[in-house]
Amino acid sequence: MNVLIVTFLATYSPSGVVTYYRTLSQDLVRRGHQVTVVETTDTPPFWNKLLNIIGHVFNRLGTVSRVIWFELSYFVRLYLGARARRTEAFDVIHAQDVRSGVAAWLALGKKVPVVLTCHFNDDPVTELTTANKLPGWLQKQLTRWYGYLFSQVRNYVFVSDYAYQKSKHLLPADVNKVILYNTVSAEIATATITHEASEEGLTISNVGYVDERKNQKLLIEVGDELRRRGVEKFNIWLIGDGPKRTEYEQLVAELKLTDHVTFYGRQAAPWRLVAQTDLYVHTALNDNCPYSIIEAMAVQTPVLALPVGGIPEMVPGHDGLLKSTDAEGVTDEILHYFDPAERKTLAIRQADFAAVHFDHETALTRLITFYDQALNEPLSVLNA
Repeated sequence: MNVLIVTFLATYSPSGVVTYYRTLSQDLVRRGHQVTVVETTDTPPFWNKLLNIIGHVFNRLGTVSRVIWFELSYFVRLYLGARARRTEAFDVIHAQDVRSGVAAWLALGKKVPVVLTCHFNDDPVTELTTANKLPGWLQKQLTRWYGYLFSQVRNYVFVSDYAYQKSKHLLPADVNKVILYNTVSAEIATATITHEASEEGLTISNVGYVDERKNQKLLIEVGDELRRRGVEKFNIWLIGDGPKRTEYEQLVAELKLTDHVTFYGRQAAPWRLVAQTDLYVHTALNDNCPYSIIEAMAVQTPVLALPVGGIPEMVPGHDGLLKSTDAEGVTDEILHYFDPAERKTLAIRQADFAAVHFDHETALTRLITFYDQALNEPLSVLNA
């Protein structure tokens, strides 16, 4: 099978989506398939230069112009990138966002079926309007735009049922869908991990893009609350980078927590650091199916997380879901896991669950089967 993977995210982008499609490319090749990846940096040189010039103008005109250009330019870039490969005999387009998928579908003459993996946390329109203060007329136009895009795609992969439920109002009625949770690579699943008690006390880890949505500020506030209660033997490792890092580093300094909180920046394999910690705490205000939680479970680091987005689907019996959202309440819950026996019990339960529900090879086989259904007349719904 010859698969064209399309995405607006370049390979250097700090996103789990990039992890997904890079791993997928390697897996498909390993299974004997041919793979080509087209992303925004594959725009032909002349068009790339022209679009960059136009983009500078639009970006200077304010939020509305910037959002409009964001939508149109990525669509055009992916169309042109796929169009440059129109002589290749692709069997299926696997899109990582609906814009890229429809752009590639049009570029290849509407002849190649599209499979779309929906990585969004809610739906694209909601995420755009949440991130930007947009006028009502533009919100309506974006809804119509995405309604058109989704109407051109029949085959959907969701990484959580939550994502499907939040976006189904934009989808055609007769979609062919499958829910395939994110998974861990064989390297992580087979890694030898030992958790040893440290004289420095409890070490807590958190992985993610450092911004308001990932909400690492809450964990810093927990550190302040722990020390206020007289707890000194703890460390917090914040793994990742992003626009809020400098602000959070200043907050740590102001709270005099520099001996307790360490910023590790972006890591190629963050799970290696997580495996050295005692507890993983996911503070995101919304998330679909974060790799960081799955990886923590795989290396038997117990996970606590806010019950948002698709996360409740990821934990067995809701064990590990935080009941509080403020620093005092979360601190109360974390203190319970200063007990090694409690951590071990939770870690084993979560690791056993992850081994069954996040098995990499099983998910890959189901995805390839879904490709086959897209190539032929698909069933109305595929969802085990």
